[in-house]
Amino acid sequence: MKRWIAFLIALSLATAQGVPPVFRLHVIADSNSEADQAVKLEVRDAIIQELGDMDGAQTSQEQYAARHLEELIETANSVLEEEGFPYRATAEIGTFEFPDKTYGDVLFPAGEYRALRIKLGQAEGQNWWCVLFPPL
Repeated sequence: MKRWIAFLIALSLATAQGVPPVFRLHVIADSNSEADQAVKLEVRDAIIQELGDMDGAQTSQEQYAARHLEELIETANSVLEEEGFPYRATAEIGTFEFPDKTYGDVLFPAGEYRALRIKLGQAEGQNWWCVLFPPL
């Protein structure tokens, strides 16, 4: 409960200043085929597991992801290889456009957010995203 209250206060203050205090994960599938969409979720799970507990500050989240970007790409590629997919993953950290998204009772309005973006193959399929920080 305390974490939720702190999160809502931080979100309110930062949103009032125009800077959302979140760091997101964005995984984009190669295509919309059933197999590509399924492996996207497997990659997502592996990346979240690799990142572990994300209880630090936003900047440390980004710094950790930046320092371990090659390892995160290797994790994604490992999943793709194990599942027999011929394409590979790329990753980048940046500011990207996101649509409205509701997590529980909290609405993240459409806009630009800092994120770790993982692209699988041609990255022409449906995507998946979540908030890495603050932990929800």
